[in-house]
Amino acid sequence: TVERQSLPADLLNEMYFVVEARLRQQILEQNASMDPALIESALSAGRDKVALEDGALPADYSESLAYVQELRAAGQLTPQMLARMLRSNGRTAFVIALSQLADVDFHVAHQVIERREIDALAVICKAADLDRALFLTYAVVLLGSGQDAMTHAHGYASLYQSLTKDAAGRTIRFWRMRRTAAAA
Repeated sequence: TVERQSLPADLLNEMYFVVEARLRQQILEQNASMDPALIESALSAGRDKVALEDGALPADYSESLAYVQELRAAGQLTPQMLARMLRSNGRTAFVIALSQLADVDFHVAHQVIERREIDALAVICKAADLDRALFLTYAVVLLGSGQDAMTHAHGYASLYQSLTKDAAGRTIRFWRMRRTAAAA
């Protein structure tokens, strides 16, 4: 039943939508006594599952997330590792890791990468306090290896240099608020 202490929070909250009103109230009461971080983690896992099932997440999202979590646990999730992911076509893992490093919503980071919005990538990288060389590596890999990519990268390097960490952080907070408002 929903009163079992061993019942995982994500399963408990999934059950909310299929149980009777009396049990829903018990679930709400249990949520009230849980650590807010645990609840958010459980709800996030549930949102990810639904998004994966309805196609809002890439097909390799679960596998990529597990890989990124494994790297983080081993202390190997570094900005340099992200560059390796991007070069080796691990785009979903790159987006997950980048979104975690910069504390940006996965969908925002995914949109930035898929659309090759290098100016927005500069904001994300600056907010994560990544150095300019790594930002340029990401930009050049995303733009391609042609001469045009190198010309554009030079312009983006100037943009990155002029962007302050504070301004990037404010922009990220705005994106987060906008995403939260859109979800509500």
